[in-house]
Amino acid sequence: MSDQELHLLEDKVDSLLRYCEQLVSERDDFRRQTEEKVSQIKELEDKLARLEKERENVRLRVTDLLGKIDQVDTLSRGAEDFATARQTDMPLDV
Repeated sequence: MSDQELHLLEDKVDSLLRYCEQLVSERDDFRRQTEEKVSQIKELEDKLARLEKERENVRLRVTDLLGKIDQVDTLSRGAEDFATARQTDMPLDV
C-alpha cells in the first residue's frame, strides 16, 4: 500500500469516526428529548385525570343543586296552592 493510499484510508476512517460520534451525540439528544416528552406526557395525564375528577364532582354538585331548586319550586307551588285554596275555601285537589 502506498503512502497516499494510507492517508486516504486514514482520512476515511477519521471521517467515519466523526460521523459515528455525531450519530452517538444525536442519539443521546433524542433520548434526552424523549425522556422530557415522557415526563411531560405523564404530567399532562395526571392533570387530565385530576380535571376529569373535578368535572365529575362539579357535575354531581350541580345535579344536587338542581334537585334542591326543584324541591324549593315544588314547595313554593304547594304553598301557593294552599294559600289560594284557603282564600277561596276550595279543596286543594280541585
